[in-house]
Amino acid sequence: MREPAVYIVDDDPGLNASLAALFRSVGLRTEMFQHPQPFLELAHISRPSCLLLDVRLPGINGIDVLEQVGRIGWTMPVVMISGHADVVMAVRALHAGARDFLEKPVNDTVLLQLVQHWIRWDSQNYACEVICDSIRAKLATLTEREQSVLQCMLRGQPNKVAAHALNLSVKAVEGHRINLLHKMGVQSPVELVRMVSSCPKATHNPMRCSREHGGRGGAEYGCPLSRKPR
Repeated sequence: MREPAVYIVDDDPGLNASLAALFRSVGLRTEMFQHPQPFLELAHISRPSCLLLDVRLPGINGIDVLEQVGRIGWTMPVVMISGHADVVMAVRALHAGARDFLEKPVNDTVLLQLVQHWIRWDSQNYACEVICDSIRAKLATLTEREQSVLQCMLRGQPNKVAAHALNLSVKAVEGHRINLLHKMGVQSPVELVRMVSSCPKATHNPMRCSREHGGRGGAEYGCPLSRKPR
């Protein structure tokens, strides 16, 4: 995992320099932007991170920037800061996805503790996503029939029930289960179910188990922590 970073978007160069010195004093990589556009044009952010975003920026409202961050698909925690805060503004920022809202002047100790908290949170989130990415890559190698058999396993259906639901022989289901274990790199059905369940939305397509449509209603699976490339 790459080292975490704090991104600061604020049009006050003095504040940017002060905050950068604060975060670098505890070993946090820091990148500063006086205008949001260069930040928004970053190709991706492939590291755990936290964004400090000023509400009032040249030519644009910081909350609008926050909403653009959401549309891009970046999921790093965002802390809004403002020297002209009010309740309506704070509520709007939180509804737009900000994790916290602080008024200037910001207490260094409070801010540092807050940013470190969200960096730890995003690091855990990032690690989970790496695991889910690996699971998704393995699931992508499964055939449609193997996906259907996997769905039956996730529903706790014995081989006979799965065979009846999928209109297959019990021997065919057993063969697909063996292939599943091999492709997913596990030793037992219990380990397989635990792996896929740890990232319950690991597949982008529903996997069903029924005679008519490969499922009896079946649930959709997809990682709740999934993030688009940052």
